[in-house]
Amino acid sequence: MDIGIIAKRYAKALLDFALASKTEDTVYAEVLQFIGSWNNVPQLAQVLGNPLLPAQQKESVICQAASTAVSPTFQKFTTLVVAHRRESFMLFIAHSYVTLYRKLKHISIGKLVTAVPVSKSVATRLEKMVQDQSAGAVDVILDTQTDPSIMGGFIFQIDDLRLDASVRSQFERIKKQFVEKNKRII
Repeated sequence: MDIGIIAKRYAKALLDFALASKTEDTVYAEVLQFIGSWNNVPQLAQVLGNPLLPAQQKESVICQAASTAVSPTFQKFTTLVVAHRRESFMLFIAHSYVTLYRKLKHISIGKLVTAVPVSKSVATRLEKMVQDQSAGAVDVILDTQTDPSIMGGFIFQIDDLRLDASVRSQFERIKKQFVEKNKRII
C-alpha cells in the first residue's frame, strides 16, 4: 500500500465534498486544528491505531482533535475514513488536504529567518512584494522566525525557492573557498 496515494485520494475526495457543500474553508481550519492536535498529543496516533477501540470512539477522537464543534462535512468524512479502516492515515490525509486546498486557493507559505526579530511592517512589506511579483495571484502567509546562529542577514524560503543571505552561510562559503585554494597549493 502506498500511503501517499491513499492520502491524496482521500484528501481529494474531502476537498471535492467540501467544495460541493461550500465548506472548504471550514474544513481547512478543522484539518489544521487536527494536525496541531496530532503534533501536540502523541497518544493520538496510538489511540487511532488501537484495533480494540470501537469505530465510533475513533470517529469521536478524530472529530474532537479537529474542533469542539466539527462541521457535518468533516464528520461524514471521518465516518467514511473509519469505515474503510484508514484512520491511521489521517495525518497524511490532513496534510494532503492542506496542500490541495492551498494550491486551489493560490496560497503560498513563506518562511523568513533572521538573527533578530523583524517588525510587523517589514513582514507585511515582504508579503506584499511576493504577491506583487506573482501578479497578485498568490496569497502569502509569512512565518517569521529568529535564529541568532545565522549571525546576520536572512534566510527566505517560499515554495521551492530558498534565498540564503545569512552571514553564517557567507562565512562558510569563504571558508570552503579558502580550504579548496590551500589544497591546490599543497
